[in-house]
Amino acid sequence: MRPQTRVGFLVIVLSVISFQTGCRKERPGSAVSQSHTHSHEMAVVRADEGKRAQPASPSVAKAPEADTGQAAQSAVNLMDILDIELKAATEWQAGNEVTFHVEVRNHGEVPVDQIEIQGTIQFGLQDTISEARWTFPVGRLSAGETVSPVLSYVSTKPGIWYVAAAIYQKGELIKATTRTLYIRETEPPKPSEKPEKEAVSLGPPLVDHPERLQRLHPEYPIWLDAEGRAVVMIGQVCQRQAPLELFACLKNSKEHESVVSIDTRAYIVHAGLLALGVEPGRPVQFYPEYRPAEGPEIDVIVAWKDPEGKVHTAPAQQWVRDVRTKQAMSYPWIFTGSQLLTDEETGKQYYYADTTGELICVSNFPSAVLDLPIRSSDSNDALLFEAFTENIPPLGTAVTVILKPKGTNVSQKPSEQGAASTSPTPVESPGEKGPAHPPADKSGVPEQKPAVDRSGNSPME
Repeated sequence: MRPQTRVGFLVIVLSVISFQTGCRKERPGSAVSQSHTHSHEMAVVRADEGKRAQPASPSVAKAPEADTGQAAQSAVNLMDILDIELKAATEWQAGNEVTFHVEVRNHGEVPVDQIEIQGTIQFGLQDTISEARWTFPVGRLSAGETVSPVLSYVSTKPGIWYVAAAIYQKGELIKATTRTLYIRETEPPKPSEKPEKEAVSLGPPLVDHPERLQRLHPEYPIWLDAEGRAVVMIGQVCQRQAPLELFACLKNSKEHESVVSIDTRAYIVHAGLLALGVEPGRPVQFYPEYRPAEGPEIDVIVAWKDPEGKVHTAPAQQWVRDVRTKQAMSYPWIFTGSQLLTDEETGKQYYYADTTGELICVSNFPSAVLDLPIRSSDSNDALLFEAFTENIPPLGTAVTVILKPKGTNVSQKPSEQGAASTSPTPVESPGEKGPAHPPADKSGVPEQKPAVDRSGNSPME
């Protein structure tokens, strides 16, 4: 009998609507990714809203009499005659259209009726997980026949996708398979490709003693004031009227939900705080139970010029309004230090916040460099903070952002810092929304040098 092939097409597009989260779902036991859904980040269009079948023991089927002309046939174990395989490239880049085939074959000698293919995809992004379910009704699968639904998704962020597909007959699980897809970060422009005017267009930092500033990186507007115990950056106002998940994000990341966008790398900010002798605490934890972020307090100060050229300064909290009280945010920021992510295949480590853009947050994120010490939801319908429009200068205004550690939380003087540095909390994979258990003692964490090289790469690269 000549094999037959049927191909079905299911196209499911993930589109960014406004990024950052809400509901949580339980992780499957085989997955190591986080379980945190940004419900308004993605619009997941399900291919089939049919009832989800429940797993059961493998089915035993008989070929229909109408086709064979026989009164009865010997029972056939469907696990022995049906095969399922996921076919897809393992490596993709953010922005790619990710396509994979789910191939189901009947290599037995009898047809099988009432076959259905069901699947689940968990999109483990840098800081979220969203789940899509789909169903492909096959009906009869003739002897020697193959069906191959094709699914296509648009990847919006780096991360790990866990794809599972299974064959069902009348609600009973016959056979299943899984595959892991890695969505890599798109390579940033090389330093030489960045227009030189971009780094200087915002003007000099608005500080009292510019002569004390030491540039931390030749390509980014970020400095260390060792004597004044501060890390100094320059950004721009990017939002004045919006619900907030961040106060400050990295440039070209989450400007739609941040007040200030800063052209730097997050690991450089981390290194600058280390150089001041500040040791990070630990990021927020969501599994197995919620634990708030911990770390030393950091004062965040903003400075800007009005249209007449007069310099103004204010605590950054004055630009963030509590949606419940309509007053300026009263909580301090703390240095949690983000995390190191380890690529399962290559062993390469990279700095979590550099993949998410989450620099100074007002919603809890395990990738945050600075977070709040309270429980602050990033669900779109439960955000605690919004832009304090009346206090924020016009869009595009250059803003100097100054990070100053509280003196009581500084464990060393800058001169004592030397080689003693603390790396971000490591996690096993980029899919985690938070470590599944409290981080290991820092003595077991590989030492991370705070120095910043001139290549534009983080020390982990």
